Amino acid sequence: MAKIFESLKISARQVARKRMRVLLTALGIAIGVAAVVGTVSLGEGIRYQAVEAIKEQSDLTLIEATADIRSGTLQLITPAKIDEIAAIPHLKGSSAIVREAYATKRQTYLGVMGVDPAEIGGVIKPRFFKGEPIDPGSRQAVLGHDLAETLQRYEGIRLGDSIPILIRQYDEDGMPVDVQVDFTLVGVLQERDDQFDQMMLIDRGVAQELRGGEASFDGVLIRVDHPEEVFGVVDGVKALGLTATGAFEQIESVNRLMDVVILLLAFFAGVSLIVGALMIMNTMITSIFERTREIGITMAIGASPRDVVRLILFECLYIGLIGGVLGDLLGIAFAGVINIFGKPFIIAQLGDTFATFADAEITLITPGLLVIGILIAIVLSEVSGFYPALKAARLNPVTAIRSGE
Repeated sequence: MAKIFESLKISARQVARKRMRVLLTALGIAIGVAAVVGTVSLGEGIRYQAVEAIKEQSDLTLIEATADIRSGTLQLITPAKIDEIAAIPHLKGSSAIVREAYATKRQTYLGVMGVDPAEIGGVIKPRFFKGEPIDPGSRQAVLGHDLAETLQRYEGIRLGDSIPILIRQYDEDGMPVDVQVDFTLVGVLQERDDQFDQMMLIDRGVAQELRGGEASFDGVLIRVDHPEEVFGVVDGVKALGLTATGAFEQIESVNRLMDVVILLLAFFAGVSLIVGALMIMNTMITSIFERTREIGITMAIGASPRDVVRLILFECLYIGLIGGVLGDLLGIAFAGVINIFGKPFIIAQLGDTFATFADAEITLITPGLLVIGILIAIVLSEVSGFYPALKAARLNPVTAIRSGE
């Protein structure tokens, strides 16, 4: 350990002797680190703003679990599955649903969801534009905002009116028969910007009765207690062999896209890192050439090849550390320039989704990113110095001393 500390001191003195050369060399790696920090912070900033926009504009904590095929076996929504879903941690509530597709007498398509009136309130958190919830077991309906406007415009159906629905059934001979069933419109939901804007909600038991009394389910609506727990709940649903859908899929899409964008940006920024690494290698080879006699004397008085390698690599460590710190500072400045001059252009290109974040920073620099910048600089410096260090360790002490005379 004492030997290592002594080597660190000697290397530090050597670096201090040639401060200008070391600074210029470190600047080469610093520019590469700054490019990586700046471009990655831009990508992460756009990712963060996109996710925040999704959280603000979508009902992120609402998930729907549906049947799926796993290993060739159809995993249905059964009462047992519903109980297993309810046991997943961080659930605020859940309710099984039935999905149907009906048409009005005038052939307007209706996407129908059969729900349990006693459970659904705590799951979808309905806010009513007008009217009230459906009564259990009744042939009443609540319409989503957009569907209500459509029926009012084209069929003149308003709150309190009857909605004539045609349901296709089959007689004893297997022939199709359209049966008219009337539902009373008792409520209209406020606009939500999700599937419920185009949905008609009816009692789940009534929906099952109209499909022939079959007590089956098509899905389970799940309310998660906190946005940060959504992906954990999704993993829990998938572990049961079911499919999970919801607004979280938009976040997954954004993450996949931004992973590719950040990788491409970092790749091009990495070219400057390679240039910086070559500068370090050139500097160390030049330094070894200038210090050939000094290295020979050091080896002649007892320094081993390992000691010489350690000295050279410690010098590279200092150069990498200086370059990493400078690179982080330049990267922060680069991100600041992007925020001041590039943000208006970026927001204009990305559209209205990001307009609400005009006052926020478009880049995101985290402590982890800064640490990674320093580590990249140190690792590249050490790799670049490895060949010069081996070259110095293989010098013949006598030849090295004579070459300096």
